[in-house]
Amino acid sequence: MIAGIPILVREPAGYLRSELELLAQTSRDAERRRDSLDKVGTDAGLPGVSLDRHRDLLNAEIAQAETFLALLEPTVAGMGADSSEALGARPSGWTTEALLPYLLRDWTSTAELEAVSDRIGAALKHLFPDPANTSVVFAACGAGGLLAEIPADFDRVLGYDLTLPVLGAARCLLDGNSLEIALPRAIKEAGRITLRKRDPRSPSARVDLVAMDALDTAFADGSVDCVITSFLIDLIPDPAKLADEISRILGRDGILINYGPSGPLKAFWRFDQPETAAFLEAAGFTVVSAEAYRATYLDLSRDCPSWSFQNHVCYLTCARKAVPAAERPSLASPLPTELPEIIPIHFPGAKLIRRQGLGSQPTHTTIFRHEGIPGRVNTVRIGADAARIMALVDGQRTVSAIAELLARETPALPVDVVCRAFERYFQQRLLSWRRCPPKEPTARPG
Repeated sequence: MIAGIPILVREPAGYLRSELELLAQTSRDAERRRDSLDKVGTDAGLPGVSLDRHRDLLNAEIAQAETFLALLEPTVAGMGADSSEALGARPSGWTTEALLPYLLRDWTSTAELEAVSDRIGAALKHLFPDPANTSVVFAACGAGGLLAEIPADFDRVLGYDLTLPVLGAARCLLDGNSLEIALPRAIKEAGRITLRKRDPRSPSARVDLVAMDALDTAFADGSVDCVITSFLIDLIPDPAKLADEISRILGRDGILINYGPSGPLKAFWRFDQPETAAFLEAAGFTVVSAEAYRATYLDLSRDCPSWSFQNHVCYLTCARKAVPAAERPSLASPLPTELPEIIPIHFPGAKLIRRQGLGSQPTHTTIFRHEGIPGRVNTVRIGADAARIMALVDGQRTVSAIAELLARETPALPVDVVCRAFERYFQQRLLSWRRCPPKEPTARPG
């Protein structure tokens, strides 16, 4: 638990340390760039007004990181390292920088948020005329502004996301506090903006916030009445897995409300009205209603005149859980007894990206990416030993062969530890696999 937010992810200590380190690294990088700005700018021939803009931008980045770090006090500086972290593979949420525009949209009384919340609110009122004893959860809730708009009549409202700093900001704002965020003066002349609830006096439901992966939640089967997704199903790497998880946690006749754009015409998944209906039907849902709206996307031009935004068609689709999801090929995990002779295989586009910072305090980060579904990039942060394991996966070696190689390296990894790591990677769908073909029987000499 940190800043009133339970951490319900696998390897919570490593996740928490990683989220805080990303903020601290953002601040350090901005300070380094600011310190070298005069020399670099002069060498490049930048005029003074451009140097001033860059300096202001970097100061805003540093101030933002400090604001988010302060929200997440106490830190975990005294927490000891977890020996399993080097073998871990932690899903990454959006960066704080990427979610910052959503914080501004959700907590500055924008017309865009009002329109979305009114549409979702009308759907909730129609589907749940008596909301008592009803639970509503927002998957990947982001900045959390929509949570503040749920009527107080609902028994329980909960939002979950993986971007911990933004969850900390949402917790602060949902509790009725205001929050000042630094902005570059090129965007906001005052150099800051104040975030707060649209109407602090209006009654709203008590909202819980949790750090949790939308594809791997901690909810019991059938424990939720309604799941709401907004700008998620069209962006997440594996929408079918998300639909399966939502179906699992929804109770009998539970409701899914999805709001978002259709996506490009050539997209592998395109969630326009007919394709969304077909997708949800395959996942075991019956579409109750679907409406199309011409909508803006991150229109912050009222408060930040230089801000640009998009305008496109969004769909609000309501569906009821009806039958078990249609059978489809799945990457089931091999049995533990099979693991030694299993051959792990990388998905297309698999890459290890090692980022090493230089200087007096060098940092190391390893990112693992793949496209389990064409065009849908899945990204996780992995530990040093996990990177060693992934580098040895060639589609030919078995788990036991890889484990034996690592047992002979320095530092050595025990064979049983490597086998357990592979079991986790298969469960997380980071790797595909096939069974080793049976050996041909050896003929006895005649």
